[in-house]
Amino acid sequence: MDADLSELELGIVVSLQTLREVLKRMSSGGKQWWVACDPCDAAEDGYLTIAHGDPRCLDRLNTLHFCVPVVDSGFPPNRTDRIVLLIDPSTAIGQEPGYYLEDCRFAGDPVEDFYEFYQPLERALIARLQARN
Repeated sequence: MDADLSELELGIVVSLQTLREVLKRMSSGGKQWWVACDPCDAAEDGYLTIAHGDPRCLDRLNTLHFCVPVVDSGFPPNRTDRIVLLIDPSTAIGQEPGYYLEDCRFAGDPVEDFYEFYQPLERALIARLQARN
């Protein structure tokens, strides 16, 4: 995945280590946030997959996967926590749509999926940044 940064206005750049710490704090109850790919593959592929939902659930019902671009993968061997990622609405891409039961039918809403993924993540990363001051 090559991210088109021409539309980027303001994004959050974060290391994988910090992202993992933030995702761990965001996880509560039945909803979990996790890195859903091998970081070495992410460095090679150019994107990292972040998931939100139930990691034990094998079907796609209520579980979302989004890819965010790797900005810098020049990390020392065995230090994938140094991978640098860009978190921005213009560069995050849904891997597969989420599905929901609605009137006994499966339905999807990609826009709502994006907001359910991006807004909590953005708020958590901004809170982490503000806590540094």
